[in-house]
Amino acid sequence: MYLIGSTSDDPYLFRTFVHAALPSGDCLGHVGTELVYATVLDLPRGSRRSRSTWFPLVPAAAIKDRSDLEPPFQVEPGEVGRGVNSAGLAFAIALAVERPKARTGVPEGRHEPVRFCDVSRRMMNECHTVDDALNLLQHIPAITPAFSVMLADAEGHLAQVEVGAYGTAVHERYSKENPGVAIAVNCYQSKELNGFNLPEAELHATQNNNGCRSSRGWDLVQEQMKQGKLLDVSTFRDILSDHEHRDRDPAENPLLKWWGYSICNHGTRKQDAYEADAAPWGTVSAEVLEPAKKLLHYNYGWACGEGAEFQDQLFQSHSWSHFASFRSPSAGEHTGRGGGRPVACTTVKGELLAEASQFLCTAF
Repeated sequence: MYLIGSTSDDPYLFRTFVHAALPSGDCLGHVGTELVYATVLDLPRGSRRSRSTWFPLVPAAAIKDRSDLEPPFQVEPGEVGRGVNSAGLAFAIALAVERPKARTGVPEGRHEPVRFCDVSRRMMNECHTVDDALNLLQHIPAITPAFSVMLADAEGHLAQVEVGAYGTAVHERYSKENPGVAIAVNCYQSKELNGFNLPEAELHATQNNNGCRSSRGWDLVQEQMKQGKLLDVSTFRDILSDHEHRDRDPAENPLLKWWGYSICNHGTRKQDAYEADAAPWGTVSAEVLEPAKKLLHYNYGWACGEGAEFQDQLFQSHSWSHFASFRSPSAGEHTGRGGGRPVACTTVKGELLAEASQFLCTAF
């Protein structure tokens, strides 16, 4: 059965937390990750704690309250970035850095691009299989922002599909009968869409981090296969903890300055202050999705477990160094907390909330 492994790379102030959405009516339940700025977070929905912000964790000189900050890409409250639902459909995304599309008005009979947050909500609420999700995606003419979407289901299907302003293209499809591996980075790879990448994002552009992270991923997968090892949760942890190319200077990345080059990404400006307007990017969490068991294995911060080397790597000293496994809620479970409202399981500083106990499958 297929697994999906991912790193969530973002500005260190832009954090993931785990939430679980309970089944409601015809909507499936799911468990997944959500992104939010730590400085403007009161508390994730479902918390029993009082309203507060997270400044005690941030070095006093590091950052001021920046409630004016816009997300680095379009994200809506409650939006799932990685998740698995109660039918066993899992997905993860990698932002595809596409060329801006000239706006000449919306052609007659066409529509504005559909927000990905609305698409991901439908996938988690309605879709049972990879085929269901592909059918949904392929019937939408344009989606914003652009993503490479990895899909897997409990029946043993895997697909990599790319979506954005220029359309939808299925890049890879595999099954139990036709096994394979797919690796997504922050660009289009399909023959239909790779001509629409921003030049700085091209896979073959040696100065960005797409090519080196992709090739390193393939090397690690091939090493595991040569040794006869399965691509299981433990193997994915090793891959997502890899530091090859960490010594390259993040300032030289033309795709996004101050974003590092390793899979387990330690991007930094090597500063004692976090500058929100020129923020370093790195891995704020790592995830493995296991659709056959309807599990999200989640690691807050770097999967390698190291602490922050510089103060601009906010919150990273709280990296867990282990996966916690969360199970998607299913119909008939967790009664009394219905309505489809997401329940927060962790906080943006890596704390486990009391509500997590009903979904947590491993000792924390």
